[in-house]
This record gives sequence, structure tokens and C-alpha cells, in this order.
Amino acid sequence: MHWISETEDVHVCVRRCRVADASPTVARRTLARVLRQRREQAKFTAAKAARYAGMHAATLSKVESATTRIQPGTAQALMRYYGGTEAECDAVFDLAHAARQRGWWQTHKAMPDWFDAYVGLETESRLLRDYQVELIHGLLQTDQYAFHLARSAVDVTSDEEAKAHVALRMARQERLTAENPVELHTIMNEAALYREVGGPEVMRSQLKHLRERCELPNVSCQILPFSAGEHAAGYGSFLIMSFPQSPHEAITFAEVVYVEYGLGALYLEDGSDVSHFTKIFNDLSSRALSVDKSLKLIERALQERST
Repeated sequence: MHWISETEDVHVCVRRCRVADASPTVARRTLARVLRQRREQAKFTAAKAARYAGMHAATLSKVESATTRIQPGTAQALMRYYGGTEAECDAVFDLAHAARQRGWWQTHKAMPDWFDAYVGLETESRLLRDYQVELIHGLLQTDQYAFHLARSAVDVTSDEEAKAHVALRMARQERLTAENPVELHTIMNEAALYREVGGPEVMRSQLKHLRERCELPNVSCQILPFSAGEHAAGYGSFLIMSFPQSPHEAITFAEVVYVEYGLGALYLEDGSDVSHFTKIFNDLSSRALSVDKSLKLIERALQERST
């Protein structure tokens, strides 16, 4: 039963990432990192660089922390001031231009400010590696399952608000079947198959949908069985986002670890942080069931709900 009409007309245009038309979130965060690193390499203080650019030091600090935008010409001038190559100067100009665009997701009513950054990053990801403790991954949820999750949130006060959250989630799911689809490798705790959301009928439909989605060539689903015992991610869920190669050799899109905590999220970009979570993910993958065995466990959970 498909009953959320807001999702039916949603169309998400997903293209292979180029600097000039990258997600504004990816562009803004990459620009912030590049400008900060090049300033530090040039051994300029933020105050000195800000004076050169004709702005307050506090404004430059916000640019370097990806919380505010900068004019493309100003970004290019700063890069040149830091001794950047012409390729770097061209790249930051393109990034600053892309960062000033409006993302498709920002037209949705149910977009919390703290979640805006995540959807922007997800939109341009080429690979998502995810560990879920007790829920089905958002890109693999049915609208009914997503609705009941949204309705259970303490800050969602009406069915209409919950439906708006679902509409955004359904739009995000188009990345899985787009022309250049995102690759999803999700590891779910076995508890996710048995945590009843919305009642038996909703769960049966969800498990059928999960089984079908896990057969997509770009989706790898592993179940971490209860029998796996203790593991390194006992503290909770996390997701690692990787991005396409930048066409500018001078610019790279850094991997990001996303950790959500209800009222907000952490975005970890330091190389040591990414390496730490990558090791945890790899350890979980080695402990989890294979893709084939995981599908059999999903099928068994579905059969148990069908009897």
C-alpha cells in the first residue's frame, strides 16, 4: 500500500561529480579545508589573510569552518595570495561558485538545519559504508516504515510533518537507482530485522523490500549476527562517505565520517578519525555474515513473520 503522495512526483537529478557542479555542501566543506590548509602552509595568520581579503578575521574563520560562503573571486584571490598554483586558483573559484548554489533537498519542508550538511554530502557520495545498530538503513526503508520512525520522534508533532520527513527520505533513495548510482555497503545488527516498527504488516513489507533492494548490484548488505558477540562498534551507528575523484588534480574530496546523536551530528574529516572508523567497519565486515548468508537470514526473518 503506497499512500504518501508527496513522494510520487519527486525527481532527483544525480550526475557524476564535477567541481563546478558538486553538491554545495561538498564544495563548501572542500573549499574550507583547502583554504585553511594553504593558509597554514603559507604561514599566514587568519588576521593577516582577512585583511588582505578585506574581511573580518571572524568571517574568514567561518569560511574556513564551512559555516559561511565566500565570493568566488575572493576565494581565488586568497589562494593566489597563499602562493597557490593556477590550477588551485581555478579550482577554488569553481568550488566557491558551486558552494553558493542551492541543493535540491533544501526545498523540502522537513529539513533540520543540522541534517542539511548530511544530505548534501550523501548526494555526491560514490560510496557509503554504514553500520546500523537496530534500524534498517534509511536508503532501504519503505515509506510506511520511515513514516512510523518519523512519527515516533519526540519533535515530530503531526502526521503531516512525518510525511514531509518521508518525502525527503524517498527522494534520497533515488540515488540507488540513478544513472550513476551510489554504492552502498551496509552492515546491520541482527536486531534491525526484529525491531518491530509500525506493526507486523509494516515489518513484513519492510523485510520484503530489504530483500529486493539488497539484490541491487550496487548494494551490499551484511548482517552482524547476535552470535558474533562483542565488537568494536558497541557504542553505536556510524557512516563513512567517500566521493568521486576531483577533475582538478590540486583538489581532493576528503572522506567524511558521520555520527548522528538525535539533536545533531558529528562530521569527522581528520585522516586519523576516518582511518579509525574504517578499521572498525572492516572488522565488523569480517565478523558479519556474507552477503549470501545475510540474505538467507533476512528471508528467515521474513518467513517467521509470515507464519
